[in-house]
Amino acid sequence: MDRQHYADRDKLDVAKEFQRELQLKPVKAAISFEPKVIPQRVFLYLQLKNIFNLPVASYPLELHLYHVKNTLQKMSEHYTTETIIYQNEFEMERPAFAMGIIQDSINDMNIFSDNPLVVSLYQRIPRHRRRELKTVMGVRTSASAAIIKVSTTQKQKTPLKIISDKDAGDAGGVENPEKGEMPTETWAETSGDPEACFDEGGYDNDDYIEESVEFLSRGHCDLLQLFQRKRFISNIPIMLYAEYDRNLETSTSTKITTTSEWHMYSILPILKNFHFTNLAFITLESIYNAPEELHQRAGHLGISLSIRSTFADADDEFQVIPLCTFYGFISQIISEQNTIIVWESIKRDLLRESRETSISSNQMQTSSSIKLPRLFRELLKTPSVDLKINEINPFADSALINNSLHRYVLTSEMREVLEAAVVHNQYELLLQLYDEIPANVLYEGIINPSVFGYPNVNSCRFASVLSPVVRKSRKTYRLSEAPAPESPMFAIMKLCFFQTLTKRNEPLDVYNENQMKSAKLQRCSDMMAPKDVVNSADIIKELYRAFDELIKDVISFIVKNDVLSIDDKRHNFCCHLGNLRNLLVDICGSDFNVRMPTKSNIEFREMLTHMHKELMERVEELLIACSWESPSNCVLHSASEQNQTRRLMEEYRNLCNIGECVVAKQMFEELRDGCNNKLIFNFYVFITSVENLNFEQASIYLNTQRETNWNGEYFVSLLELYVNYKLQLKTEVEEGEAFSNLLEQLRIFGCQNHLDREVWVLLYCFYKKKNYLSGMEFTRWQYENFYDVPGKSMPLLPRSLFESFIPVDFEISGNILDGIKFYQVFKTFARLGAYGFAELIFAEIASEFTMTEAYLINTTLKLLQGEIDKTFQIKKIQTDNSVRGRMLRYYQAHINGNVEYSRRRYDEAIKFYKELLTINLTENELLSTFHMSLMRLARLSFENGDYELAKQAYEMCIPYDKKEKNFSANYGMGLSLYYLNKLEDAIEYLSRSTDNEIFMPDPWGYLAVINLRLGRNKSALDCWKVAKMYPEMSLNNRIYVELEKIKYSDICLLVDDDCKPDKHGITMV
Repeated sequence: MDRQHYADRDKLDVAKEFQRELQLKPVKAAISFEPKVIPQRVFLYLQLKNIFNLPVASYPLELHLYHVKNTLQKMSEHYTTETIIYQNEFEMERPAFAMGIIQDSINDMNIFSDNPLVVSLYQRIPRHRRRELKTVMGVRTSASAAIIKVSTTQKQKTPLKIISDKDAGDAGGVENPEKGEMPTETWAETSGDPEACFDEGGYDNDDYIEESVEFLSRGHCDLLQLFQRKRFISNIPIMLYAEYDRNLETSTSTKITTTSEWHMYSILPILKNFHFTNLAFITLESIYNAPEELHQRAGHLGISLSIRSTFADADDEFQVIPLCTFYGFISQIISEQNTIIVWESIKRDLLRESRETSISSNQMQTSSSIKLPRLFRELLKTPSVDLKINEINPFADSALINNSLHRYVLTSEMREVLEAAVVHNQYELLLQLYDEIPANVLYEGIINPSVFGYPNVNSCRFASVLSPVVRKSRKTYRLSEAPAPESPMFAIMKLCFFQTLTKRNEPLDVYNENQMKSAKLQRCSDMMAPKDVVNSADIIKELYRAFDELIKDVISFIVKNDVLSIDDKRHNFCCHLGNLRNLLVDICGSDFNVRMPTKSNIEFREMLTHMHKELMERVEELLIACSWESPSNCVLHSASEQNQTRRLMEEYRNLCNIGECVVAKQMFEELRDGCNNKLIFNFYVFITSVENLNFEQASIYLNTQRETNWNGEYFVSLLELYVNYKLQLKTEVEEGEAFSNLLEQLRIFGCQNHLDREVWVLLYCFYKKKNYLSGMEFTRWQYENFYDVPGKSMPLLPRSLFESFIPVDFEISGNILDGIKFYQVFKTFARLGAYGFAELIFAEIASEFTMTEAYLINTTLKLLQGEIDKTFQIKKIQTDNSVRGRMLRYYQAHINGNVEYSRRRYDEAIKFYKELLTINLTENELLSTFHMSLMRLARLSFENGDYELAKQAYEMCIPYDKKEKNFSANYGMGLSLYYLNKLEDAIEYLSRSTDNEIFMPDPWGYLAVINLRLGRNKSALDCWKVAKMYPEMSLNNRIYVELEKIKYSDICLLVDDDCKPDKHGITMV
């Protein structure tokens, strides 16, 4: 009433003053008067309701209440600042306290959010003679019936023996005067909360110790729950935890946790026209690789966190806004640290008062903790800096441990401002390590919070490098001059928002209206963390995988053991049958009964009929994949068959690349019909389609493939993204539609395969191309944490088209970790045929290569994508005479020749190819690198009639030891020798080309012609029979042309035996 009376009187006086002025001066304009809005103050009332499990103490107990805002006031007849509840008030007259809070005040909300109410339990020790203390001599069943005895020690000086907590507990709280054991003497000041310890050495026994309080236990209460739009009323428990690592002056029987219950209420709601929509949790964990000098001053160090503008103002200065500070570190072995996250405000106040580092963490703990096994995982590190985390030994190395937290409240307007600042990179976070006071800055570090502009990112742990700050003078502390450390010092800080900044947030004050929801506001969870959620589709997939594996095992068992009847191995089949029964029940319940719900026995039988039909078809397909004619090839020789299939696919692709399309088609048909492992064969065909830019054919494979658990599944999924993107580019209606869909699919794929870095590296390059900093930071955060995670191994592939131009061992020149890892991802996409993705990644690391190397790779990628046109300029870069320089000259001839070949400038291509003929024939590895160019040179020379040059080129394509199978090179060499009329030599190479796993008729046709020309009629007839073994396979027209050149009059008609001996023994075939 008084306040309102004075406010009304002030308004009246102001109005009269305005009236007098208006009477003295002419009125020029109408003046509007609006009364000043006085903020509404709401009082929170709290009263002790119950207290349990009090410790047995020698002196009276009392509770101390403390809050940083200092608005606690005891409700009494006279004004007092005392916030103490004495033990005689625990049961009878429990005093009430009032705490003033400004309604709808964001400042008060942040103060109460970051500063819990602290409740401490003390015992008050009266004034007494030194060495005269009451101690607990015995404990009865009731704590109130403890026997108290006054113990007076002798005046002579005797050594003191401290009773540990364990000893006191074992003795039942009884002191043995015969042994001369004395309790520890730690004293506290008489006023307030602090516990200051005094040394009693040098005093006489007759000296008096003034009244003091001794700390017993402490707890706290989170006050954020008060802020809601309803009047608050609740009974809140507060646990008071003792310090178990500290001996008390007056020994108690036990150290226990005391439970107190408080009744809190407010007459008016603390929030009226106001909502808070988000919470910011800022946690400072530890500092690593710190010099020894900092470890010695750990308790005096602090870190201040500020917001600094990334753009200079008109005075060429960067605006700095202080945010919060963390004070007091502990130098400790990393693995021995307490993992509990504590309130920084409580910890700082306790350290300031007591200067002790051994404060119990559970007295000020939050709901968060450090995960030691993942301490150095999931860190967003300072870019382009190697923190050398692998060299840190958690069991031997020390760190500066802090592990404390600040929490702040955000409104919707604040969230929008933060979102704009983060997305547009307007501000950064400045970390400053200081000594004693924030002005004495020793080290600085930067955190870029742009990652919070990425969708669904609400939490991130940053590892920020701390660099020394050079100042002219520093009064309090000076670091000794020492060389820069080998391992950079860095701090780990975690920022977490309760809700993401990129979405409209729901009001959080409604959480406080429900006791269960209110507890959620005490911690912040990472929304991007992998959830252990099982998808129903994944369950079905796993069941069918298990079914396929079981059927394959049964087939393998039957073949390996030559089982002709079930009775032969009945005990083995019983085990298989039991496993099959369990799988069928699961498949029925998870798949068929969901697709075909049943309500009667008849419907259930019908469903089982469909189930039997589908599963039998699946079993039949597995048998067909193993080949009905020879299932042992699939079971016993799958590895060798895969190698054979890979080699033949390489032959097929080589024939296609040099233009031997007819022979290549025959080889492909034979390989397709004769290959038992259809899974690998179809995968190889799919890879070939992607490499040849035949995306329509590749999409057919993607639409018809059956899900199978094999090591190529991941790479098929990668290529599916590329194929779909290329197909959508051709059909998109609006520009950028395909690109937008690709980014979304890449993001989904990355989340599903979060341990693999290929997609994250690719997304990083896409985001950098569009200058999307939030996306760049998020993807960098992902792939950097997977550098030490082994990637998926690629299945055995034929030599890729990219490797035909650039070998896989063409390594990067630089030694930057990001460049090396990016190059590995680049080679993965290049080998798979996703040249568009590979080109984007290479653009990011091209600076790590020399100009010649970059030209070779860029030209190859353009060549493989069909982007070489008439305007493309070929470069001839000069190199030195070193081994590397010689290699680069060969590579330039190799790539430039293929560029001209793709533009059908064959004469120019031959000129480049001829430079490779200087390579020594014994250098097999080097010759294999340029195999395609040499084969194309041989083919072009053969077509031009230059058989000698063709022979020379083909010879370089055949391994020097001539042991490896190589159909195309041996066949081409044989033809060249034939047309050079070196028939005997031609027989050798043509015979070698027939040593193949699949049948090719042309070599046999030419062998028949050669033997006929040499007069070996029997051998010629035998070879011709083999050549025409399959009439549907036509022979090359050249063979018939060569037959027409033979004069029938010169042919010996005797076919019983050759007219001339066959030194090569070809007739034995």
